[in-house]
Amino acid sequence: MKQSTMKSTKSFEFINSHNTMLAAIIMFSVLFMILIIGMLIPLFTDATLDAGWFNNRTMLPTLLLALLLGVCLLLLDVSPIKILITLAIVLVTTVLFVYLSPFNNAAIDVSAPVLLFAMLAIVYRIIRLPKLTLRSISPHIIHIGIVLILIGVVVSTNTRIDGSTVIHDGELGVFDGQPYAVKITGISDRYEGAPYEGQPGSSYVTMIDFELYHGGTLIDRDEVKFITDFKWGQSYATNYVYRSLTEEVFITTKMVEGDYANLYMRTAPWITAVWGGIILMSLGIVLLMYSVRTGKEGSKEEETKKEENKGNKRRKKIEKVVASEKNGDVDRRYEELLQIELDELKKN
Repeated sequence: MKQSTMKSTKSFEFINSHNTMLAAIIMFSVLFMILIIGMLIPLFTDATLDAGWFNNRTMLPTLLLALLLGVCLLLLDVSPIKILITLAIVLVTTVLFVYLSPFNNAAIDVSAPVLLFAMLAIVYRIIRLPKLTLRSISPHIIHIGIVLILIGVVVSTNTRIDGSTVIHDGELGVFDGQPYAVKITGISDRYEGAPYEGQPGSSYVTMIDFELYHGGTLIDRDEVKFITDFKWGQSYATNYVYRSLTEEVFITTKMVEGDYANLYMRTAPWITAVWGGIILMSLGIVLLMYSVRTGKEGSKEEETKKEENKGNKRRKKIEKVVASEKNGDVDRRYEELLQIELDELKKN
């Protein structure tokens, strides 16, 4: 029985920190290659790649990296067999989520169990810390930030709602599927810049003042601009962004004609998780750098104290030898001096 148990334990020895880090490096390399290829394709072809092209190809390597993060954090306290069982549970849960589709979105259904596993592994690692210090907690703050960024990216890109509608000045415009509505309160225009080719200005600017409503409640007032630049021969618009705790609303102008404005709105739920994750990750990096710096300074002070103690001990020995010389014991003086030098040579 003991031999069979030892054999079964050895068969899982491939689950270790070295192999986990190697797999993580491979996944990072795959992600890097996908990004490089995606940036090079438009340079050599006429194709234009949108965010969907990158999301579809980077999703699997990113989820594997999240799994590897959880495995790395569990390796210190959990046996390889238990880690395999945990990974099997995550895999089975993922298959069930894909089949049952609790979020009605394939990408979120696949990602939810993996990201939950990574977050729980971070919490478990924090609980198992023998002592909470800046040096020990800062890496896990970085890990929480990374997982929050992944959650925000997955949810916001797969549940965002966008669309446009034409709104008359003074009327309330409703967007399909949006909980928000926009009322245009004024449309005005003017020339800006120096005169250009017979025009009073180098650009023609139209200001659209509006009110943003949520469920019939006014939540903000602002304006967006539609600018026609005569000098550069192009038109562009300014943007408006409203951020709440759970989502982000983006509004811009597509076209203005008389008293009508074509407004575009995009609502991205959970985008605040991305910003929160970035803040946490940055905070963790700063705390880690600070703890490493203070740790080095502390070790230097300890080394200085040790050197001072050694110097004091040597000084006392020499003083003792000098005192013995005053008492007339010259031979003993030379023997002790020689012994002191030999001790120093051995230490060096």
